[in-house]
Amino acid sequence: MNQPTRTHTSPTSPKAGAALRRLGKRTAWTGWALVVVVCGAIAVFVLLSRSAPRPDWHPWKIALLEPAMFALYATPGAVIAGRRPRNPVGWLLLLSAFGASVDSLAHAYGLAALSSHLPGGVVAAWVSNWAFALHVFPLFFLLLLFPNGRLPTPRWRIAAWYLGAAAALVLPCAALAPGPVSRDYFPTVPNPFVVPLMEFVNSTEGPLSLVLVAGPLVIATASLLRRYAINGAVVRQQIKWVTFAMLVNVTMVLGIVPFHDDAFATLAVDLATVTLSMAIAVAIVRHHLFDIDRLLSRSLLYLGLTGCVVVLYIASVSGLGLVLQSSGTVTALLATGVVAVALQPLRQGLQRVVSRWVYGLRDDPYAALADLGRRLEATTGPAQVLPEAAATVANALRLEYVAVELEYPTATRPTAAPAARYGRPTAEAARFDLVHQGERIGALVVGARPSETRLSRADLRLLADVARHLSQAAAGVRLSLMLSRSQERAVTARAEERRRLARDLHDGIGPVLTGAIWTLQATCQVLRSDPAKAQEMLATTLANLRQGNQDLRRISMGLRSPVDQLGLREATLAFISRMSSPVHTDLPPQIPQMAAATEEAAYWIVTEAVANVLRHAPTATCWVRLGLDEGTLAVTVADNGPGLPTQLRPGIGVTSMRERATEIGGSFHIGPRTSGGTQVIAHLPRTLPQPPPTHRHAERGEDGTGQDGAR
Repeated sequence: MNQPTRTHTSPTSPKAGAALRRLGKRTAWTGWALVVVVCGAIAVFVLLSRSAPRPDWHPWKIALLEPAMFALYATPGAVIAGRRPRNPVGWLLLLSAFGASVDSLAHAYGLAALSSHLPGGVVAAWVSNWAFALHVFPLFFLLLLFPNGRLPTPRWRIAAWYLGAAAALVLPCAALAPGPVSRDYFPTVPNPFVVPLMEFVNSTEGPLSLVLVAGPLVIATASLLRRYAINGAVVRQQIKWVTFAMLVNVTMVLGIVPFHDDAFATLAVDLATVTLSMAIAVAIVRHHLFDIDRLLSRSLLYLGLTGCVVVLYIASVSGLGLVLQSSGTVTALLATGVVAVALQPLRQGLQRVVSRWVYGLRDDPYAALADLGRRLEATTGPAQVLPEAAATVANALRLEYVAVELEYPTATRPTAAPAARYGRPTAEAARFDLVHQGERIGALVVGARPSETRLSRADLRLLADVARHLSQAAAGVRLSLMLSRSQERAVTARAEERRRLARDLHDGIGPVLTGAIWTLQATCQVLRSDPAKAQEMLATTLANLRQGNQDLRRISMGLRSPVDQLGLREATLAFISRMSSPVHTDLPPQIPQMAAATEEAAYWIVTEAVANVLRHAPTATCWVRLGLDEGTLAVTVADNGPGLPTQLRPGIGVTSMRERATEIGGSFHIGPRTSGGTQVIAHLPRTLPQPPPTHRHAERGEDGTGQDGAR
C-alpha cells in the first residue's frame, strides 16, 4: 500500500516564513493589547487616588495622560515586531513599554491602596522602586542592537555582557536596600524585603548609578556612533532618524527645565519616549519616507543657533554689566544689539558646520577636490587608484553609490566596464563623462543620497569638476590596463606563431627531409647494381629538396615584416604606392638605423593612420611625414577631411597606434589640424635601452674557457 507523502517545510521556505510572520504579528499585537490593559488599570487607579496626598508626584490630571503615552509608546514596537519578527528591536521596544506601564501601575496602585487601605499597597510601592529597570534596560539593549538586531561587530559582545550584568545588579540594589521603598514617591513606607548586606547601596548610590545606569547608556549611544562609522548609507539613514528623535527630545526637555515643574518634566520625558519609538519604527520599516537629512540639518541648525544666542546674550549681559556697572535696561538693550549683530555670522557658520556633517563637502568644492588629490597621490598601485577615488567621493559627499566605468575599444563599438564601485547601485544615477585629450574614456556614475530622488545643482557642479580631475587618473589606469592586455595578447600571439611555425616545419619541411633520407638510403643500395635507377632516384631527391628549400624560404619570409626586408623608408613608400588615392610624402632621403621596435612601430602607425584616412575621408588629401629630431622619430599623418567628432570614441585602430607608441616609451596624439581635418602625431625614441648582459661565471673560467679550460 502506498503511503501518503509527507511534506517537510524547511524553516527558510516561503510557507514557514509566512507562518512565522503570522505568528509574530499575533504575538506582537497580543503584547500591545496587554500593555493597553495595564494602561487602563493605571487610569482606574489614578482616578481612585486623585484625592490622596501625592508627595513629589505630578497631579492626577497629568498622571492620567501617562497611560495614553505608554500605549503610544508600545504601538511602534508592535508594528516592528509584526513586520520584522526576527528582529529583536520590536520585541525590546514592546518589553520597554510594558516595563514602563508596570512601573506606572505600581505607582498608581500603591498610592491608591495606601490611601484607601487596599491590600498589597506596600508591595506595589516596593515594585515601583525597581520596575524602572524593566523600562530602561530593554531600551539600552535596543540601541545596542539597532537597526538589524545584531551587534555592530563581534567585539561588542563584551558591551552586551556588561549591559546584562548591570541590569542584573540594578534590580537587587533597588529592591533590597534598607530604608524607604522610594525616597521620592513613598518616603514613609519602609522596604518590606530588606537585606542588611545591601546597606552599602545607600552610601554609594551616586557611583552605583554612574556604573549601572549611566555607563550602559553611554555604551549604547557609542554603539550607534560606531555602527554609523562602519556601515553604508542605508544604516546611516536609519541612525539619523534616531538622532533626529534625540534632538527633538533634548529640545523638548530643555524647554521644560526653566519652568521647574516636575509634572511637565515627567510629561516631556514620556513624550520623548514616544518620539523615540516612532523614529525607530520609521527607521526600520520606512526609513525612506521623509527627507531625514533636511529635517536633521534644520533641527541641528536651529537648536545650535538657539543655544548660541542664549549663551551669547547671557555672556553679553554679564560682561556689559561688569563694564558699565549697571544691570538695567541699557545693558539689556546693548546685549540685544550684540546678539543681533552676531546672529547672521553665527547662522552662516553653523550652516556650514551642519551642511558639512549632513552633505559632506558639497558646499566646499576646493576641499573636496583637494582631498581627492591627496588620496590619489597617496595611492601606490594603479589597481587601487580608482577604488580609492570612488570611496573618497562617496564619503566626501555622503553619497550612497559611486562607480567609475572605463571604456575599451572593440571591433564594433567601445564597451564600458566598471573599474571601481563603492556602495550599492541605486535606481536613479547621474553619469559624468571622463574625457582625456578630447577622447571619452569612461564615466563617473553617482547615485543620489538615500533621502533624495536626485542630485542638487550644487552636487552636479561639484561632481562635474570631480570628473574632470578624475579623468587624468582614469586615463593612466586605463592605459596601464590596456598595456597589460596588450602584453598578454603579444605573449599569446608569440605562442600561436611558434605553434604555427612548428606545424609548418613539421608538416612541410619534415616530410621532405624524411623522404630525401629514405630515397638516398635506397639509392645507395642500387647504385652499383642499377645505375640508371639510382640516377632517377637522385633526380627525385633533388626535386624534393628544392621544393623543401622553397618552403623554407617562404616560411622565413613570412616571419619578416616589410621593414625588416626593405627598411623603414622603402617599406613606407612601397605601402603608399599601393594606395588608390594620392598620398603626399615628406621622408628623409636617408633614415639611419634605429631600434627595430621603433621602426616597426613607426611603419604600423603610418599604415593604420593612412587606412583610417581612406576609410573615413576617402576624398581628402593625406600627408605622411617622417622627421628626425634629436633622439626621436616624429611620425605625422594628416588630412584635410571633415575632422573628428565632438566626442572621440576610439576604435581598434587608434588604440593599437597608441599602444605601439607607449609600449616603447613614446607618445601619441590624435586631434584636429589648425587648418581643418585631422592629424596623428607620434614621437618615438630612436634607441631603446638594452638589457644588461648575462654573465655565467659557473660555466666559464677566468680565461674565458670552459670549466676544463678547453675552448
